[in-house]
Amino acid sequence: MMKYSGHPSSHRKLTLVAVLVASLVLVALSLFLFFPGTYQSVAGTAARSINAFAYSVFNAKPHFYALDLEKNGKDFRVEAGSILEISYRDEFVIKSVISDDWREKFISVRIVGSDRGGNHMGVLFRGLDMVNRIMMTGVPQQSAQVDHVYRVMVFHQKEILAEVPIRVMITPQDWLRHAQDIGSMDEQVEYLKKAAAQNLQDAGVRRILAALYLKRNRIDEAVALYEEILRLKPDDYEAMKELARCYLSLRRSDRAMELLSPLVKINQKDAEVYALLGASLGIQHRWEEAVRHYDYAVGLAPDNASFKMMLGQAYEKANKPEAALAQYRQISGSSPEAAAAWRAQGDIYLAGKKYLQAIEYYQKALRNHPQDAAAYANLATAYGGLGKFREEMEYLQKAVTLLPQDPVVRFNLAAAYERQNRISDAIREYDFVLKRNPADLDALDRLAELTFKNKQYAQAIRHYEKLGGKYPKNAAIFVHLGFAYGEIQQYKASVENYEKAVRLGVKDKTLYNNLAYTYKKLGKEKEAVSIYEKALPEDRKNLSTVADYYMKNKQYARAIQYYTKIVKNEPKKASSYFSLGYAYAGNKNWDKAIENYLTALKYDREDDEIYANLGLAYENKGLYADALKAYRHAYEINPETRVAARIPRMRIQLMEKNN
Repeated sequence: MMKYSGHPSSHRKLTLVAVLVASLVLVALSLFLFFPGTYQSVAGTAARSINAFAYSVFNAKPHFYALDLEKNGKDFRVEAGSILEISYRDEFVIKSVISDDWREKFISVRIVGSDRGGNHMGVLFRGLDMVNRIMMTGVPQQSAQVDHVYRVMVFHQKEILAEVPIRVMITPQDWLRHAQDIGSMDEQVEYLKKAAAQNLQDAGVRRILAALYLKRNRIDEAVALYEEILRLKPDDYEAMKELARCYLSLRRSDRAMELLSPLVKINQKDAEVYALLGASLGIQHRWEEAVRHYDYAVGLAPDNASFKMMLGQAYEKANKPEAALAQYRQISGSSPEAAAAWRAQGDIYLAGKKYLQAIEYYQKALRNHPQDAAAYANLATAYGGLGKFREEMEYLQKAVTLLPQDPVVRFNLAAAYERQNRISDAIREYDFVLKRNPADLDALDRLAELTFKNKQYAQAIRHYEKLGGKYPKNAAIFVHLGFAYGEIQQYKASVENYEKAVRLGVKDKTLYNNLAYTYKKLGKEKEAVSIYEKALPEDRKNLSTVADYYMKNKQYARAIQYYTKIVKNEPKKASSYFSLGYAYAGNKNWDKAIENYLTALKYDREDDEIYANLGLAYENKGLYADALKAYRHAYEINPETRVAARIPRMRIQLMEKNN
């Protein structure tokens, strides 16, 4: 006889389960054979039914099927095996867990990576907080998504039932936002540089970093990044446009046009592209073409005051002031560009020396923008043009107050001081300009000239030396340097600069005199004489210098040549004839010597030296009586004459001759 083991109720449960399972299997088989499309859905439901029954009846481990959430105010479900994607804009709450424990009596959830405690069911989480925490931990290796930081852990009682990964999406805005929060712009740049280095395919990070470089005027680095973006995304329209803008800042109009030309074909309605092309053509001084492109940009965007300003400026450069004025008038009302438009009209009238009209428009500009330092500076120039120097200085001072470091305003102030002959003030202002902008050659030139005139030769030398380096063919610079060095007794440097001026073709009498004088200071008498001869200066001092040099070197014929010129220049001067007679005596031409000494005595009979030399000439001719007579005249004028001892000798000579 068969015996039953166990409790009768257990046998009933087993029988019931067997019947249920058998029924489900039969239904599943029928669906599979006759309705395959429905089979999978019903099979899933059946499996869940079996799982739920097993959990409820036999306390089997429950199965996890999905998470139900509210995401950004809408219901949202994440199935088992799927990933929950979150961006910084998202907010979400886990509302329920779909599992065999449908009453969720023993179910809890926890978001791993969060610092919150307890059960996270029904707790609000923000994507912004998740993104920030990831960004704070360092630079992610993949900027587009991060999978390993957060996940949802589903627990049944204390046992892990399931795990749902959370994928945090990182956007370019996240990079920028985090970079802005970490400190100075330099620190932001360094952070984004690291991010770009670790995310080689991320164009967004590079775009943001390039924008930061542009803010810091680091144009070359911005260019390099935009070039990288285009290598990653060759058809990136905005990157091409921004790169073109960078090349315009670098005055690389050719490269800018290469980038902009294809954009016109892509989008013929982009007014900004036409404006950028206009700017490129302007850099190449192709102003007529620039006007056409700006005009087209204005046609596409008729309310864009900036484009109208650019068109007006292009008309100015194309020498069409009336057309420029027409553009400026269109935006002189309530436009954001109104003050600039008024000032631009003032500039046109100022350039045409219509000072009253210029003043009118500058004052309109200042009513719109009272802090416009450029308008004050130009207004000052207009008043200066009218000869109203008090008003000129008043408005320049206002411009300086608004822009104390601006070199253009300070240059204008210096020029005003110079016109008023306030040289020290002008020098101070030009010096300020040069310190702010060492490349300003106009300021350097004015400083050199004014310090030279002010006899501040050491400062003048410093400035002229710089100018000489910039303009090595400008002879006037070296003339000034030669003189300045001479004034501070640096004769070697003086000669070097004078010689440069001569090599550059200067044939100025003063230059030659100064160069010869400097040679003499250096003991180079021969070179000095050579310079005097080249210059052929027709004054006694220079002619005497040359003649005396030849006398000293016993080149009497050359000396006679120059002393003769002196006589021609000074025909009634005793010393001229005396010098010429002395030269003839050196050449032993006694007749010519006597002739010139006698002429000298016509103009000065009280010079014992003329009589003394005349006596020597007579003596050398053997005319002892005439010699004795000349010596006696010398003695009468000056008893200490050098020929006094020759008087007795002449008497003896005469006695011997007569015997």
